[in-house]
Amino acid sequence: DTLDFGQIEKGLAAKLYDNDIHDILRCVDAVNKLKILRLTNCVNISGAGLEPLRGSAIIERINLTTVAECEDQRSRPELPISCELVLPILDTIIVEGSAMKHLQFPRHWHVNEPIDSDV
Repeated sequence: DTLDFGQIEKGLAAKLYDNDIHDILRCVDAVNKLKILRLTNCVNISGAGLEPLRGSAIIERINLTTVAECEDQRSRPELPISCELVLPILDTIIVEGSAMKHLQFPRHWHVNEPIDSDV
């Protein structure tokens, strides 16, 4: 019921793209089974791969940051997970009666800092 990409080798997580995340979420039937998702070290995703979570009534925690909890979020650039791609998915999850208890956004979503897309 937990999918934590911080629990796999950092280099492997960094090689995952949206299509990989999408396939993994489909394979584990995430919409019906996943309660906790952490995208730690998944630095190459835009958020489109989260589509299989659309309408989940059981997911309780989503951490959209790619920085490990033990790291300072300012210590390395945050990936550009797209609000435009992720928010419509979250809108189908965060509804009255949902199981959602905790949602952690990427730092650049709530800090007025320009994102350096040339990295």
